[in-house]
Amino acid sequence: MALMMGARLAAAQAAADGAAMRFDLPAQPLEISLSVFGRITGHSVLVASSLTAGREAAAVHGDFTPREALQRMLAGTGLAARYTGSDALTLVPVPAAEAEPSGGGNAAKAGGAASETARAEARFAAVLQASITRVLCIVQPDAFGRYRLGIQLWIDPVGDVSDARVLQGSGLAPRDAAVLASLRAMALDVPPPPGMAQPVTILLTPRADPARDCRRYRAAGAG
Repeated sequence: MALMMGARLAAAQAAADGAAMRFDLPAQPLEISLSVFGRITGHSVLVASSLTAGREAAAVHGDFTPREALQRMLAGTGLAARYTGSDALTLVPVPAAEAEPSGGGNAAKAGGAASETARAEARFAAVLQASITRVLCIVQPDAFGRYRLGIQLWIDPVGDVSDARVLQGSGLAPRDAAVLASLRAMALDVPPPPGMAQPVTILLTPRADPARDCRRYRAAGAG
């Protein structure tokens, strides 16, 4: 599971406003296309690696809004975007249009179980994304969304973060330590799905409009 946030602030602001942008993405592993998409647009993507593994993104060439480009990229993957904010999203499986024909009952059951697991991981990804944003907006009101930091989280069966480690530092050791301390104290509203792969790898990079992203969480913190 990875949280990928874009770092090109000017382009990201245009993306947030729904302006068309130039995309030149070949058909390639979905994880790579999502990473490039996040870097270009500034949209944050939190997705379980079990959803993207083995899937190939469609090529996207031309001028499109971020949502149009993402829709084209996901064509044929069996996944769809679910936005949790104006520039934050997760991916969910596309529901099957109809049941398997007769004789494919076992395959249909197996596919249904896999889809439900993927949906559970996608729901958890959205909760994790919102929780990290809330915590860091409250404890770092003037810094959140303005630096790049790679971290790993281990989450216990009840939803408490049991450990956090830095993969890629932000360049300021005190800030990295403060982020780790805050996340280690974080308790999620829901537990992780059983059997979810861990650790959870998260990449935080500059946001297009950190103040807007944090507005509701700052109000809650002040209250």
